[in-house]
Amino acid sequence: MATVLTVNTKSGIQWYCESQGQGPSLILVPSGEGDCSSFDKVAAQLADSFKVTTFDMPGMSRSTAPETAMNDLSANIIAGQVIELMDQLSIEIATFYGCSSGGLIVLALAANYPARVRSVIVHEVPLTKKLPPLEELSDEQIVEFCHHVFSTEMVEDKGAWAALGSEYHSRLDRNYITWARKYVNRVERDFSKGELTVRPVDWTVGALAPMGSFFENVVTACHAGIPVSLLPCRHFPQVTMPEALAKHIREKALSRM
Repeated sequence: MATVLTVNTKSGIQWYCESQGQGPSLILVPSGEGDCSSFDKVAAQLADSFKVTTFDMPGMSRSTAPETAMNDLSANIIAGQVIELMDQLSIEIATFYGCSSGGLIVLALAANYPARVRSVIVHEVPLTKKLPPLEELSDEQIVEFCHHVFSTEMVEDKGAWAALGSEYHSRLDRNYITWARKYVNRVERDFSKGELTVRPVDWTVGALAPMGSFFENVVTACHAGIPVSLLPCRHFPQVTMPEALAKHIREKALSRM
């Protein structure tokens, strides 16, 4: 069972964290919905091999953050905030997993803080792909848009998404607004070959996703000499195939030890 921690860092963020297991540190970084509960099954599967840490993203769900920590967010800024959290948790080096914007953060960690990163495992990173200007919508319209996108385009199994529960989805209704107004079209970035090769990277895309959605992942990874493999899912394997994702993470993480 996970231990819940509340950790304050110098940026003024009060992080909600969960930790379980023993062994080398493995950090699971949430994607755009910002809530670590989607990792519950994955973390439990991996706790026999790793000390697994995850958290709600700054300003999301149970992690609070001052405006100074949320203004002008970028993948690099959030990576620095995660390093502050690692310092408080006395984690010197870790393996990281992230999909979607979580993948952006872990790639930025590898590029900017290679001494703190053993390797990274990413799935369908948005890079510079732009979403519609969601900040122009009302809060209610943002929530409606996200309800549709997250429950259909992001997953191949609507039942698995719904099964995360009413409490989880209630938190997400608030997170969607923060995501649209603080994260979207701000954290996306390109990575050079040099940035992608400073630490080992294992990269996947979803076999059930439309090819065009994350084809840029294939182009970018191959340019850097990083093979790209397929997972039998769309955008959120931690939701729809947690056991298979845990097996994938375990194999890739241990191969980089």
